[in-house]
Amino acid sequence: MHVNQDDFPPLPSIPNPHQLVTYDPAWVYTSACAGGGGMALLRVWRTADGGRLAIVTENGIAVSITNAAEEISAALTARCTGPLVVLEHYPAGDGAPHDRLDQVLAVPGSTPRWRPVWPTSSANPDYATNRAWMDTYGTTLLAAPTR
Repeated sequence: MHVNQDDFPPLPSIPNPHQLVTYDPAWVYTSACAGGGGMALLRVWRTADGGRLAIVTENGIAVSITNAAEEISAALTARCTGPLVVLEHYPAGDGAPHDRLDQVLAVPGSTPRWRPVWPTSSANPDYATNRAWMDTYGTTLLAAPTR
């Protein structure tokens, strides 16, 4: 199955960015990679469309969240109701001088795909939309409890 950039669901509206549905600083996930799994910070919010937004933050313990994207997406889909948007968060200092946020699309039977959310170049066709989402929600969501 081929996945196009247009197949990514839009970044959702978050009615209450200060109200977490799930906060798990030591969320354990499995992976088919050699390490067998890892641990990450998991934060989940309700979205305006009745779904969920999950931000999974890399902490460098065992298999990376990128290498376990399929398993993480499947685990979150199984536990969340309604539409789900999964974002990978790499904090500043983990290979870049700034935080990185990427949307993950893991469709069963297809290779996972990533779409940069922030930062993006002003030449990126999604720049204005992503900038507005970050200004409205993203900055607040990333500042939600991390410890």
